[in-house]
Order: sequence, then C-alpha cells, then structure tokens
Amino acid sequence: MTTKRESIVKPGFFAMAAAADSRRGEFDLGNEVLIAHKVPVDFVFIGDSITHMWELNAYFGRGGRFIVNRGIGGDISSHVLRRFDADVIQLKPKVVVIKIGVNNFWALDGAIAEHRRTAEQIMPALVDNIQEMVVKAKEHEITPVICSILPTNMPHSANNTIRNTSIRFVNEQLQQIANEQGAIYVDYHARMVTEDGIQLRDGLADDGLHPHVLGYDIMANVLREELALKGIQI
Repeated sequence: MTTKRESIVKPGFFAMAAAADSRRGEFDLGNEVLIAHKVPVDFVFIGDSITHMWELNAYFGRGGRFIVNRGIGGDISSHVLRRFDADVIQLKPKVVVIKIGVNNFWALDGAIAEHRRTAEQIMPALVDNIQEMVVKAKEHEITPVICSILPTNMPHSANNTIRNTSIRFVNEQLQQIANEQGAIYVDYHARMVTEDGIQLRDGLADDGLHPHVLGYDIMANVLREELALKGIQI
C-alpha cells in the first residue's frame, strides 16, 4: 500500500485535436502506478494505432515478462518523441519497441492546404524523430528496437503510391540508423509487402492499413526472430 504519491514525468497536452492527447490521462495514471510500486518493466511498445490495437499479451505475455503498451491511435513521430520521456524513459524498461510513422504521411492528403506537406518535407523530420528516440533510449541503457513502417493498400487514396514508395525509402534510412547506432532493426515490411515491394499484401488487413490476426502473427514472428538473434527472448 502506497502512502505518498510519486513525482512523475508528464508531457502535458498537445493541441485541441492531437491524437496523443486521447490516452494521456490513462497513461499518466498507469505510469504513476508502475513507478510508485517500482514495477520492473521488460518491454515498452510505443507507437500508433498498430501498436495500440496489438493484443501484446496474447503473443508475448507468457514467461513472466512485464509488457507495457504505449501505442496511441493516430499518433505521429514528433508527438511520440515528446512523450518518450514519460512513456518510456521513466519506466526504465529493458527494451523499447518503436514503430511509428505511417500517420505522418496523411499530411500528403491534408484537406487544409496550409497543413499539407510533400513527401520530401515529411521524411527527414520523421527519420530525425526516430533517431532521437534511439539516442534517448541508449543514453538510459534501454535497448532500442526500430520497427519498419508497414506498407498500405489503400487504392482509394490519391497518394497511395507516393506514400508507399516514401515508406520504403524511410525504412531504408531506419535500417541505416539501426546499423550506425547499434539498435535492432525489425523488418515487418519485407514480410508483408507485395512482390513489387510497394503495397501491403491482400489478406493481412481489412482496411489496407491495420493488421488483423494474420498480420499480427507475421509481426510477432518477425519480432521474435530478430530479438532472438540478439539473445533477447519475448
């Protein structure tokens, strides 16, 4: 039983309609409990809806590992970076699994002209944000795992091809960061893409974006394989 509340890191709120705000209160309360009770955390998964909706304990919750899900549907890389201290660093996990980026590319389709961005504007900031997360993790002796962005299969979007070719380019840069920083790179993309290397394969997501069980099965297997090569069991 705790008798005194701990002082914890809170990133605050972002904007009137920021996706990152949708779970902020929930995460702040959860982080406080973990810190107050000094719970040893093995893995934090952080990212967007693909992490948010992943039933992680069904895949990885055996063997006594403590896994924390800090995914937020709709989140973007700059907001994940801003909440990284709160949702990763202060929890002191052994490993952080980072998968973020697809939502950054919705700026290609921006309904409001001043919010619209080109791929050339989106990609450098996205890569820089993820690199900064990796550096932060390493500074705190947390093993960083960089996950590739998944391809999409959304032909109704005018920018489907641009988005997917840009995602492939970003993934190449993320693999380079992993090599340079000594991080672990997990290539979901290669296992889930069509033969042309562009689109998400049929049968892995109902909406062309969010994996269902067959997509998550692939992701879990790829993650296990890559971590096992580094002597990490999940």
